[in-house]
Amino acid sequence: MESQRIHILLQKYFEAETTLDEENELITYFTSGEVDENLKTYVPMFSGMKELSTDENTNLGDDLMNYILESEHKEKLRYRWMWQIVTGVAASVILVMLAVNFYGNQNRWDDTFSDPKQAYAEASKTLEFVAGKYNKGLAQLKPMERIENATDPLHSGISALNKGFEQMESLNKKLKKE
Repeated sequence: MESQRIHILLQKYFEAETTLDEENELITYFTSGEVDENLKTYVPMFSGMKELSTDENTNLGDDLMNYILESEHKEKLRYRWMWQIVTGVAASVILVMLAVNFYGNQNRWDDTFSDPKQAYAEASKTLEFVAGKYNKGLAQLKPMERIENATDPLHSGISALNKGFEQMESLNKKLKKE
């Protein structure tokens, strides 16, 4: 009777349909020492399962979690260290630029002329030079004035034509009213 039940449980076990209690019953049967001759081939498998279940390391999960947390902590420290170096270099560059700018602005410009009359003469000379260049540029625009003068008769003819169109339009309006 028990042999038939074990055969049924084995069949369910290999089809992955057993419950945890049924699997424990199989383990108990095969480790009891009173196993049928035709089922002795399964003894090593189920006795190995019993050994694994009794030697279960309860600290394995804790050890694994500690390892994961330590590796994450090391990685964070590495990135923090890199970030500190980058920000330190950036701060140093900014300080150097500020120091150069501050000491560079310390130099005051001295007057190039000690005599105000001489400075006025030099400024007048420079302004005359700029005015000459400006007038030379304006002289190049003289042909534009000739073109404008040439189109004056055209403008007067167009204005007379527009006046005629306005008169025709007013006549059309009067005719439509009548």
